[in-house]
Amino acid sequence: MTQQDFSTVLANVNGVHLTTSGAHFKQVGEGLPLLVVENQLGSAVIAIQGAHLLSFVPAGGQDLLWLSPNAIFEPAKAVRGGIPLCMPWFGGHPEGLPSHGFARSTDWTLQSARNLADGRTEIVLSLQDSEQTRAMWPYAFNFEFTIVVGTALDLSMTTQNLSDTSVPYTYAFHTYFAISDYTQVVVTGLADLNYIDTIGVERRLVQQGDVVFTGSTDRVYLDVPEVQTIVDGTRSIRIASSAHSAVVWNPGEHAKNIADIGSDAYRQFVCVERGDVFDNALTLAAGASHTATMTLSA
Repeated sequence: MTQQDFSTVLANVNGVHLTTSGAHFKQVGEGLPLLVVENQLGSAVIAIQGAHLLSFVPAGGQDLLWLSPNAIFEPAKAVRGGIPLCMPWFGGHPEGLPSHGFARSTDWTLQSARNLADGRTEIVLSLQDSEQTRAMWPYAFNFEFTIVVGTALDLSMTTQNLSDTSVPYTYAFHTYFAISDYTQVVVTGLADLNYIDTIGVERRLVQQGDVVFTGSTDRVYLDVPEVQTIVDGTRSIRIASSAHSAVVWNPGEHAKNIADIGSDAYRQFVCVERGDVFDNALTLAAGASHTATMTLSA
């Protein structure tokens, strides 16, 4: 984070201060367990609810992720900031089910935590279908999310369709990046691409040059290249992903209507979300699986 240490944000919630080594559990808010990972290469904080990365700091660097100073830590409520997992659908649902799916607000299971030979730390979490999930998405599935913490953050999400029918599927790594001021950053790697502007009447346009922010922005870029870069003065954040879409979002002054962002905090983040959404939506055949990867580095 740019303005305050992650542990300070948690301290503002319930007095928790994270000063740990290795991998340890902590608890925040209304009983949300957090897994804290620290090694010589970097550190991360992961909420078990949603398998939600809240912080990633490469050794000697700044937090790449933004966590809202007004974030709410409550069961079944997605935390504002970090990397929420939007799946198994992205955006609104035609039948009024929770926006961005249920994965980001459901408790996952920690499968393993181990140190790798190169000094990185690997965390594996999983989520399987249940009576609760089948009421919203009537399919048998297994989600497995692998997080590797080092000088870079390596993520891999494998979705297995365990049902006997094909399954419609969209997802996104809804990443909030910590920056100095959203009006001062540039996003490269999207020039000349087709995108859908979802503000107001939906329009299909072509990106002219690099992306800059002058106000409220909500765009879905289609068939994007592997790498985008956020250029923030002398600092750059590299985003590399196997996904085919990139959603670029900042609410601008409309953030004053979003309680867990607030009127000024929106200036300290931009979202560049990699996933497969809209025209890049997937269909998983019965018994098939899909793996999406993303690597963040400064």
